[in-house]
Amino acid sequence: ESSIPVVTIDHVFPDRQAVLSDNVNGLETLVHYAYNKGHRRIAFLHGEDTAVTRGRLTGFYKACEELGIEVPPEYVHRCVYHDPDCCEDATRRLLQLENRPTCIIFPDDFSFIGGHNAILEAGLRMPEDISAVGYDGIHLAKAMHLTTYTQDTLGLGRTAARQLIQMIENPDFRHEDQIKICGRLLEFSSVKQL
Repeated sequence: ESSIPVVTIDHVFPDRQAVLSDNVNGLETLVHYAYNKGHRRIAFLHGEDTAVTRGRLTGFYKACEELGIEVPPEYVHRCVYHDPDCCEDATRRLLQLENRPTCIIFPDDFSFIGGHNAILEAGLRMPEDISAVGYDGIHLAKAMHLTTYTQDTLGLGRTAARQLIQMIENPDFRHEDQIKICGRLLEFSSVKQL
């Protein structure tokens, strides 16, 4: 709460400028991608309750509503970011459903490891039997052929640094409270065309 110029990245504090990943757009992009591949039964394993998760849930439900996709409650599970064990359990539950999803959106690429283990344990192949997408765009996604949405971390950092310099050089100038930075889809082979 001091007068020291502050710019946060992916956190919002009152009366402070924030540079944020556009998580709403990220999930909308993933849902539209799966939809365009023919998927109508799309599940979403999301992280714990944070501003990031709330944005991603907004994007997920917004895109599904826009596309006319009905989302059964059992298709959406709360997991923990970067926790393969939690995602393995949630994936196992999804795969046991009578009308299981054809595509699963994972909370992050690292957590997908657990989901992948559950898919293999069930004797299923990806993408032939079930499709999957991740979030973050870490190098692991490429190694596992996981289609993912990569955050523009370089853009986040550069924008935050630029904004902070402006605040220092022009202390009386009023800046935007929040600046959102879009990422991009990285397409690999984890989503089957239906």
